[in-house]
Amino acid sequence: MKVFKQLSPRQIARYIKSFHRGYFAIESLGTFEFNAGRISLHGLTCRQRLRLARQINQAVSQLRHNEPLPDM
Repeated sequence: MKVFKQLSPRQIARYIKSFHRGYFAIESLGTFEFNAGRISLHGLTCRQRLRLARQINQAVSQLRHNEPLPDM
């Protein structure tokens, strides 16, 4: 399991795209699960965690379509 010290949706999206299935953690927000290259939204109740998961899933889909990602 990869632990990210800083919140960086773009970096996390690259990690998820590479591994497709597993877990990762962000020190300030906790653990997330991903499957098939997308973060599972089940069990996410905190709005901040849910918003972050959506941002990362959007970044993953942009990477898949080779669209340039905006700097965050």
